[in-house]
Amino acid sequence: MAEELITADVEQSYVEYRANFKEPITSVWFNASQGSILTQMQKVLLPWKVGLQNISFNPTPKNLAEFQVTFSVPSLGAAIQVTLDGVIMSAVNVDWSRRSQYISFFQTAADSLKAAIKADLEAAQTTLAFHLRPGPKPFREILKHFVNMKTLGVEDAQMYGVSAYCDEYSWVLDGSAVLPNGLFIKLVRLFPAGTRFEKIVAKIYEDEEAILRRLGFKVQ
Repeated sequence: MAEELITADVEQSYVEYRANFKEPITSVWFNASQGSILTQMQKVLLPWKVGLQNISFNPTPKNLAEFQVTFSVPSLGAAIQVTLDGVIMSAVNVDWSRRSQYISFFQTAADSLKAAIKADLEAAQTTLAFHLRPGPKPFREILKHFVNMKTLGVEDAQMYGVSAYCDEYSWVLDGSAVLPNGLFIKLVRLFPAGTRFEKIVAKIYEDEEAILRRLGFKVQ
């Protein structure tokens, strides 16, 4: 009989999407269109209660690389950071029961931003990171099956860390610096330019399900 999976107790989850513009938008941003871009983005994000109080700038950029404007969305624990090089979209304490809301929000923001600045985004990189509380079996006992303890010469190690790197996907399992005896998990994936958020979010969720299953857990 297959071992029953334990519901994962996740803490401090964070998901991030990063994509660069094909070229910096310096000429677009530093002219009269700056105000219209902000106005258009704010109007589009109104359904998520993004008001002027939720839009902020880096007040003291030392150079153009540090310039950014941030649109915060408290209702989703999300944010959009626009730099001259690209865009970063993120969410904290991810609740997968709200997947459709994340997809709608991020896709709307990306489409509106590209239309406002008339620039396309290149290939994207996503990161999902979180801390996992231990179940009945210590993580050391689970992770030791992923390593050759004798070859490492540390059969008495308190914890093991494991990572794998592929062309389009990588993951890291390591001891948590936040939760006692917990595990830190980081999943990174690359997506081709133009990939829609429905596919991106589905793949991120699938990746989390897969890594948790290997550890004997299931998504909440």
